[in-house]
Amino acid sequence: MTPAMRTSATCAGLVIGAVVAGQLVSAAFGEVPWSVLLGRGIIFGGINALIAVGLVFVYRAAKVVNFSQAGFGAVAAVLYLCLRDAWGWSFWLALLAAVGVALVGGLVMEMAILRRFSNAPRLVLTVVTIAIGQTLLGVSLTLPEQFGFEPDPDSGISNLPTVAPRTPFDGDSWVWDRVTFTGNQVAAVIFTALLLGALAAFLRFTRAGTAIRGASENRDRANQLGIDVDRLSSIVWVIVAVLAAAAAIFSMLASAGSMSSTVQQSAAAFGMGTLLRGLAPAIVARMENLPIAVAAAYAVAIFEESVRWSTSQAATVDLVLLLVVVGALLFQRRGESRVDADGASTWEATEEIRGIPHELADLPMVKRGLRRFFWVLGGILALYPWVMSPSQTNTGGLYAIYGIIGISLVVLTGWGGQISLGQFGFVAVGAVVGGKLTSAGVPFLIALPLASLVSAGVAVLVGLPALRIKGLFLAVSTLAFAVVCSTFLVSRRYFSWLLPETVERPKILWVDTASGERVFYYVCLVFLGLAIFAAGGLRASRTGRLLIAMRENERAAQSFTINLVRTRLTAFAFSGFLAGMAGVLFVHHQNGISPSSYSATRSIDMFLMAVLGGLGSVYTVLVGALYIGTVSIVISNEGGQLLASSIGVLGILLFFPTGLGSLVFRARDGWLRRIAMRNRIFVPSLVSGRLKEGDEAKIPVGERPDDASEVPVRYELEGSVIGDQGKSQFTKVWRY
Repeated sequence: MTPAMRTSATCAGLVIGAVVAGQLVSAAFGEVPWSVLLGRGIIFGGINALIAVGLVFVYRAAKVVNFSQAGFGAVAAVLYLCLRDAWGWSFWLALLAAVGVALVGGLVMEMAILRRFSNAPRLVLTVVTIAIGQTLLGVSLTLPEQFGFEPDPDSGISNLPTVAPRTPFDGDSWVWDRVTFTGNQVAAVIFTALLLGALAAFLRFTRAGTAIRGASENRDRANQLGIDVDRLSSIVWVIVAVLAAAAAIFSMLASAGSMSSTVQQSAAAFGMGTLLRGLAPAIVARMENLPIAVAAAYAVAIFEESVRWSTSQAATVDLVLLLVVVGALLFQRRGESRVDADGASTWEATEEIRGIPHELADLPMVKRGLRRFFWVLGGILALYPWVMSPSQTNTGGLYAIYGIIGISLVVLTGWGGQISLGQFGFVAVGAVVGGKLTSAGVPFLIALPLASLVSAGVAVLVGLPALRIKGLFLAVSTLAFAVVCSTFLVSRRYFSWLLPETVERPKILWVDTASGERVFYYVCLVFLGLAIFAAGGLRASRTGRLLIAMRENERAAQSFTINLVRTRLTAFAFSGFLAGMAGVLFVHHQNGISPSSYSATRSIDMFLMAVLGGLGSVYTVLVGALYIGTVSIVISNEGGQLLASSIGVLGILLFFPTGLGSLVFRARDGWLRRIAMRNRIFVPSLVSGRLKEGDEAKIPVGERPDDASEVPVRYELEGSVIGDQGKSQFTKVWRY
């Protein structure tokens, strides 16, 4: 059987299997008409196909998972509605303008940002796409205000039109087997088919398309053959931006979305569940076969619509998609080279923070300076709730909890090298169990470790696939886990018996934390300190050293008889325990469980916060939490907060890959360096890479006379303690 025949058979099998699964759902829960299986399945399957094709396209070209597609789609959809509602543009003109802006945005993002990371590890580039997506979402949330739609001071998204603008197609409708189909839905199907057909023709019959297909196989080889791979990369991102814009606009047309509902969807990143419905087909297609990705996208839509019709429980589809994603990744054999696999296996953009050198640790001025710093820091934290409003104090406690989540990411990603985009899923587990226990009368100090242990156990279960799934695809599987937790675990439809109506703040020993925001703020600070202490102890232990060894080189670590399985699962368990502890605090901070508080986008926000601060140390990651917390206090608009955090992440990855926190420790090292110079103490760890070498280390001894031709100008001290080791005694040889 030829490859084309195998592909055709696979596509047919996926669609037929989805239809059969839909019929099984019909037999088990209620009749599903064919108009739902085929009609609605084709409508929304095409939208899934556009998302899946865009993901496969980027992965084949750049070997990254593109999380910015939701952002491009949000900007295009909101801009289309603004042009229609505010300026009264025609349908066709607004559609072309919105897609055109997305096209230009894709080109600008590729040339200005993505091209700078062309040689970066693929996980770093994937995080860049996340930050770009968040930036675009921030832009989409601020667009209505630019068109004259003033947001409500409280919600920020009120006063927007709640009725979808008219289109040339909404005057027609058809009824097929109890289901009414609108002209907009039929138009969405036609537009989707035309766009997919145009893309197939472009790849098959144009020189640029042929070059893209060839460069996707081997980028370096294509570059050696004289192909302009940078130009091809620009074309790829332009196409992906157009696909994302089309998917969002067609989805909005098919569901008759208004500006109000679209902005609300944008606030939730158009739903990570929507992205999951594109990721699952793409992974089934091994992120390389476009026809299989399209067929799998239609299969997902057929199954989802059958479940939605018969049970009205679409969250069940999220659970099935999680199983599909993990199962496909576990049983597929990826055809990557060892170099490619190593390049994408772990997160390595970390910098270990050095302690104070032992040569300076006992100096009175160093001790005095550190003591003053900690007194000032402690004073600020202690006085914060006394100078801020109750709402700002509440926010301070919230970001102390976020700091604990950031520390859990340091353990798992910064030290263990396992990237996780589903950390808030573990928080949800801790919140559900902890809230249930305390509501049932279990003392808080007993409920907290019990819920944390349950979260650690769940983290170990999630970590089991990590023994085989690594890098980019581990990030995808953990994101799918977060989506399931946000739509399944915290839903009262499924777990009403486990979710209490309200969760009162507890009484801890003799302290009543419900007496005010200040008390609970201090409780959060105490547990943040415990998390710092526990993580520091782990890093100083043998397990911490094994984590670092495994992150740096798994094969070398294994050659020294390090048990990689046990070490990796330990990282997941410890990280899950901390996240579960944060979840217990979070559910009491929020006084209950609201599904919107545990959305999958929270997991991405937490990861970006950790990257912003720095994943190398438990102290640097807290700088990220401090930055995001300050932004939330200063900027009340949700779009502005997204822009501030995402642009900050992009700036950090561009100029300071190790995070904002490392800048604080660099300032500390500069202070220590000046103390060493003042006391004439040579500290090798502080001068590494800063001593002048070669001609720069030569000492000028006199000016060259005008009439001299052979008089040497510079001499280098040889055989001297100052010349060889004592260079630190001279200010001029330091490089600042």
